[in-house]
Formats: sequence, structure tokens, C-alpha cells
Amino acid sequence: MALGRLCNSDPMHWWGTWATEVLPRTAVAGSVIGFILVNTTMPQVVKTSDGKMPKLTRPMWMNMCFRITPVAGGLKTAQYAVMREMKLSLDQVCHPGLSTMLSFGVVGTLFQSVIYNTLISEMYKVYTGQVKEQPSLKDLVRGVKPGIIWCFGRECFSMGGGLYLGPFVKSRIAASLADGKGGHSIAGQQISEGVLRFGSGFLSGACTALGTQWMHNVSLMAGRLAAHGQVEGAPYYTAAACSTAYKELGMSLFWLNYPQRMCLIAGAVALLNMVDIFHKPELRML
Repeated sequence: MALGRLCNSDPMHWWGTWATEVLPRTAVAGSVIGFILVNTTMPQVVKTSDGKMPKLTRPMWMNMCFRITPVAGGLKTAQYAVMREMKLSLDQVCHPGLSTMLSFGVVGTLFQSVIYNTLISEMYKVYTGQVKEQPSLKDLVRGVKPGIIWCFGRECFSMGGGLYLGPFVKSRIAASLADGKGGHSIAGQQISEGVLRFGSGFLSGACTALGTQWMHNVSLMAGRLAAHGQVEGAPYYTAAACSTAYKELGMSLFWLNYPQRMCLIAGAVALLNMVDIFHKPELRML
């Protein structure tokens, strides 16, 4: 019997199929992107620290990688699983492009806020020599608040927009590289479907990353203000983070940290296009 929604299927069979068809795709994407996220975000935190953090040393880099990467990878895997479910459910009531951006905006905001603010907090703890405390549920909820408005816009239009634009970019590239024999080639070299999917995702992600870079830098600033315990603008720091970021960074607010973040966003969109976390769209819970 064909599987569909969980409520209309045999639970054991449904979860078994989900574990073999969906979970590996979200786990691969989450683990790889979580690792990239940690390594590309650490230099950005230093740049937006207003000199409060010195240059990253190799021991510091390794220490932060071991402490944060497993958490980031697990959270990203969970994020893509939840986001997939939300997007496929919203597809039933709205345009696929809107469902993609909304699902990334809502779900990505929650998970990314926790990841980024946890990373920022951990870096300041390591630099100041404070002993790490086990975060409570209240701490995790508090970690979502700083810069949540900017985080929503960033996730909605960077990752969500990149994934939505990817197929359009792919069709344009495929049309320009068509060899007249049903394939695609450059200078006589055949281009596989996988390369097309990855390349188009990378290009669209690079563009949406640039358009949302200012929101990302403001989000990082909100995390910094929260880590320092600033009272003004707490707990969301919506206006305080924006004004502080522009005051300290000026017009560079719109491009500072772009190379590192471009690798993350463009690489993530390309990878998600490759692994296809929306595989078997009929396999959804709701």
C-alpha cells in the first residue's frame, strides 16, 4: 500500500520508510551545513566584536569546533526535518515559493537563533574564562530572542529565497548549455544533472546571501549585545542592534562577512538541491 500522511498509514511502516528515505538526506545536509556554519561564523563573531575578541588562534578554533559542531549539526538536522514537514503541509494551501520561504523563515529563525546565539555565547565564555553551565530550557528560549526579527528576514529570503530561485536558475543555465542531443555541455564536456543542480543552487544562494547580508550582521550584533547583557533594547534588540551595527560598521554593514557567509548560504542551497530533502513529498505527517 502506498504511504502518504502518517495518520492514514501504518505507523511502523511509515516511520521505517521515513527513516530510510528522508532522515539520511536531512542528516547529511544538517551535519555538513552545521560544520560549515560553525567554521564560517566564528571569524564573523570576531569581526563584529568591536575589538573585544582577539584574532582566532588554532587551539581556540579547534576548541570551539569540538564544543559547537555536534550541537549545530544536530539542530540543523532537526531544522530541515521540521522545515520539510511545514513546507509540504503549506504546499496544500499556498504557492510553493511562498511555502518554501515561510517554512525557512519560521523554522530557520528558531533553530538559527539558538545556534548563532549559543555560538556567540560560547565564544565569549571561552575568551573570558567563565565556566560553561548546562543550558536550561529557559536559556534556550532566551537564546532565540536576540535579533529574532532580523533572523526571520535573513532565513526567509536567503535560504528560502535561494531554494525557490534555484529551479529557475537551473532552467536558464540548462537552456544555455543544451547540446541539441538532450544533454548539456561546456566546450564539449558533458555536464551532469547533479552538477547543474549544485551549480544553480550555489549561484542563487550567493545572490540571496548578498541581498540579506545586512540582516545577518545586525543579527550577529544582537547576539553580541545579549552576550554582554546590555539592558537597552533587551531582550530582542531589534532597533538597538540595527543602530549599533550601522554606527560601528557604516556602509560595510551591507557586505562585511559576505565571503564567509556566501560559502555557507550558497553551499547550503547547493547541497539541499543535491540531496533533495523534499524527496517523496507524499511522505508527511500532517
